[in-house]
Amino acid sequence: MRSSLIHILKKRGMLLFLLLVNLFGYSQTTTFNNTYTPFTNGVNSPFVLTSIATFGNSYLAAGVGFDTINNNHQSLFFYKIDSAGNISKIRSFTRNGWNFYENYYSLIKLKNGSYCYIGEMDTAIQNLIHLMIRFDPNMDTLWTKIIPNDTVYWEALRNMQETSDKGFIFTGIKENSPCNLWVMLVKTDSMGNMQWKKTIPMPNYSGGAQIIETPDKGFLINGYSSSDAYKDGSPFLIKTDSAGNVIWIKNIGSNEYDGGGSMAITHEGNYLYAYGYSTYTYPFNEFWKARLNVIKFAPNGNIIWSRFYDSIRMVLNVGKIQILPNNDFIVMGLNSERDSFSFFSSFMFKFNANGDSLWRKIYYQKDGYVDQNTLIDNVLNADGGITACGWVSSDTQVPYQQIWIVKTDSNGYAPGPQNVSIIDLPYLQVVYGGMRVYPNPATTHATITYPTAEKAIILQLYNMLGQMVYEEKLSKGSSQTCIDTRAYKKGLYKVVVGESSGSLLLTE
Repeated sequence: MRSSLIHILKKRGMLLFLLLVNLFGYSQTTTFNNTYTPFTNGVNSPFVLTSIATFGNSYLAAGVGFDTINNNHQSLFFYKIDSAGNISKIRSFTRNGWNFYENYYSLIKLKNGSYCYIGEMDTAIQNLIHLMIRFDPNMDTLWTKIIPNDTVYWEALRNMQETSDKGFIFTGIKENSPCNLWVMLVKTDSMGNMQWKKTIPMPNYSGGAQIIETPDKGFLINGYSSSDAYKDGSPFLIKTDSAGNVIWIKNIGSNEYDGGGSMAITHEGNYLYAYGYSTYTYPFNEFWKARLNVIKFAPNGNIIWSRFYDSIRMVLNVGKIQILPNNDFIVMGLNSERDSFSFFSSFMFKFNANGDSLWRKIYYQKDGYVDQNTLIDNVLNADGGITACGWVSSDTQVPYQQIWIVKTDSNGYAPGPQNVSIIDLPYLQVVYGGMRVYPNPATTHATITYPTAEKAIILQLYNMLGQMVYEEKLSKGSSQTCIDTRAYKKGLYKVVVGESSGSLLLTE
């Protein structure tokens, strides 16, 4: 009797053990961090991926590479990536004597489950041609379309989104003169037939990089403007109505070279913007460039909050903001982790809806002095993880530029990344010269501390148009002053104390 009971218990124990193993196996999330070389044919053939979308239980990614088998020109490729990270080619577009160019987020999944792609192609003697391709849910080609382009002035389409009327909205760049580029908007119907085309005049070299339809059927445009003459560059945000008429423009960042940014619309209809805020003053301290700055805007353009994160990086650019179902969000980008402009890793930073830091991870495949690990686009997985695509460039691999795919779990883990601590800054501290501005953002007053003045120095406050709005003489031996900011409009200002400078954000 006793032996029979022991036998029954053993059987039940084994069944329980097998059940636990089975449950544990199914609860695990597959993660990977892989590079791929589609083909080389004995030639160093670089490949990149810059767009990714879901494709059933797998992923669909678009990119370009040199077709060393057919014509040795840059060709367009579409790849399937399964849930385990295996890659296979679905479609390719190659034309002898022509190069295809892939933009960031060029491939999108439409509301009906089909796909659309926008890119450029050209020859050595012809201006860029805007190529649009529609695919069914199985990635069979439905139609291709050439969107009319200006044959006199150079132009390029950079990003596309499906609109609520089942048409498409595009943003890009249009040359106005040899020293001036403007933001371009193009609206088409569902078949790619142009409905209207507009340009938005902007200073210097400006262009649209990303566009989203807003809940009010208008459009939000993310772009960048730079000037060689003034040694500066900053992102901007433009809100238009449904016809592309400008409602407001926000010039974001400092008066120096800021990193590029990305935007997203939250579930409640507010706008998030993240970019690399420049912390140096030209020509001083230019080798220390940026901190991550995340700003939340109301639809009318007013700032809800603005927060700075992380230690100073030499270079920091944001590629994408991914909004999660609970209004948490993930910012993905690229920065230099070392004392070098040549080594780059990619990062993901997770925040809650109030902008509180939850975690930060960095990812890389190659770890050399001149290696660049670039993640560009990503999709949110059902388990809360992220699958991202891009490329790795390294002198130690053949070919030197290869496809890179990373899949994380909900905590940002993927094989190979380093977990790093978070520096959540209540104010921006400017390292050069020891100057500090706080609180930052400010509402009524801002305190500025600086190294004890060895002689009388001047404090000046400039608005984003470069106009001086405040000046104060600081006496010898002083080290702190306070500015009453209630008389100034909300926005970003440059603070200059002697040879040191920083920025001050004024909010309501």
